[in-house]
Amino acid sequence: MKIKQWIKIEKKMTDLMGWEKGIDAMCEVHGEVARGKAIYELSPREDRKIIFRLRKRYSNYQQFLERTKNSSQGE
Repeated sequence: MKIKQWIKIEKKMTDLMGWEKGIDAMCEVHGEVARGKAIYELSPREDRKIIFRLRKRYSNYQQFLERTKNSSQGE
């Protein structure tokens, strides 16, 4: 994966989740897919796996925020 793409993903994750949670989520996914391997050394398959998992985390967190926002407005 190109570092430029990784930084773009990091920006999106930290904008949504906040710095600490966003970085933690990215590190966890990277560790699950390719522990001990640098981002720029990943194979195309590993790139796709990381991107898929990060998209899943991003959308799940986004849905969580929407649910909590809706439930707090309903009270």
